[in-house]
Amino acid sequence: MKLNYCVPLLIFFVFFTGFGQTADCTLGIGGKDTETIIKVFQLSAEQLVQMEGWILELKKSNEKIEEQINHLLDDHPQSNEEELQTLAEKFKVLRTEIITNSKICDQKLVGIFNENQYKRYIALCEEAVRIPLTGLSSKDETSPE
Repeated sequence: MKLNYCVPLLIFFVFFTGFGQTADCTLGIGGKDTETIIKVFQLSAEQLVQMEGWILELKKSNEKIEEQINHLLDDHPQSNEEELQTLAEKFKVLRTEIITNSKICDQKLVGIFNENQYKRYIALCEEAVRIPLTGLSSKDETSPE
């Protein structure tokens, strides 16, 4: 392939992989940035109590999944390509459960934002070129699995 074709092709892939796919605008409560979330959104005492409860639920549900992951990695055969592929597929399911649990907790928090907090959230999502989450109200809430 000539160099003349490489540059436009590279630009095409950078543009469509970097800008063509936007991710959800997650907050990551319960992670390393919890204090930042509290400060940025100036959470009220009531919001803090609710968030702390959701963080505990998230940790409990994810501990179970992490145990399954550890068991899978320790006990699943890994001697050939087919077994590794099966392991990867099983791991992907468990990883998706953890991501889903985290996203549900983020949606719960977004669901209790006041108008100013929500506007701040939307502005930050737009700045990061991310898709804002739909907040869950108390009637929509489901616990992490």
